[in-house]
Amino acid sequence: MKTILVTDTYSTESLERLRTELVCEIIRTERRPSAADLARADGMLIRSRTAIDAELLAQAPKLKAIVSATSGYDHVDVELCKQKGVAALYTPEANAPAAAELTLMLMLACLRRMSSVQRALRNREWKDATRPGRELGGQTVGIVGLGRVGSRVARLVQSFGAEVAAHDPYQKDEVFQALNLERLGFSEVLASADILTMHVPLTKETRHFINARTLEQARDGLIFINTSRGPVVDERALLASLDTGEVAAAGLDVFETEPLAAQSRLRKIESVVLTPHVGAFTEAALTRASEMAVEALILALVQGEQRDPIPLNFGPALQ
Repeated sequence: MKTILVTDTYSTESLERLRTELVCEIIRTERRPSAADLARADGMLIRSRTAIDAELLAQAPKLKAIVSATSGYDHVDVELCKQKGVAALYTPEANAPAAAELTLMLMLACLRRMSSVQRALRNREWKDATRPGRELGGQTVGIVGLGRVGSRVARLVQSFGAEVAAHDPYQKDEVFQALNLERLGFSEVLASADILTMHVPLTKETRHFINARTLEQARDGLIFINTSRGPVVDERALLASLDTGEVAAAGLDVFETEPLAAQSRLRKIESVVLTPHVGAFTEAALTRASEMAVEALILALVQGEQRDPIPLNFGPALQ
């Protein structure tokens, strides 16, 4: 009988399917399993809180497959898994609708100055205590990464009457054509965007992709949105741009260090709208990701099939 470690939230229905089809023992554990549990594990079901690193893999000699019910995979040492013959998989399709909707929500909250509006109301003030907001229609939304999430965001903002300027050197021309978009360079997107939103994985190439130099190229008064991965942005550079007003507002769901420190200055800036990494935190997304992860694990352990294996380069992994 196989042993499966489950280190995070999975739907009851998906685990029942796993127990039935795989005929296995399921061990529910904390994000960092014990050495005894790892020694027995044939497979693991995780989310982003569980880091798959050299220390963990060294304690799991029987491990054959890991599936992360997430759209990103920077918590998994992909190369080391490959060297050890461990299938490393994820569920990039499951969370895309929820992440796209949260991106739109953060855009609208920044445009309508939601933080100051809420403050005024809680202080028993009225709209006179705030400044007028802006509408999404007529804005140019710069999208970096035109994959699963970015493409959805493009369609959503287009439905509001916004223009889209998109950069993704890895997507085929057909993707741009289907969205009626011109393929643009990153500098072109920075120069034209009123709102800039990131939809890329965290890799060596994308770490601090948004930094002091890139922010200097952006239009003054930029609204910046990030629902991808926190370290894609140099937070010190972003804070400096918020201080000068070069970045007028930011909507952030992810941060360089999570949870976000209680003393972080981002918490204190009224033009910054924050959410605690809830891009995929909807009932539907949790269910979809659970079902897809369990299916992938069954295929990997029973048939040796790897569906949606984690890519080893930047391009195909664009969200």
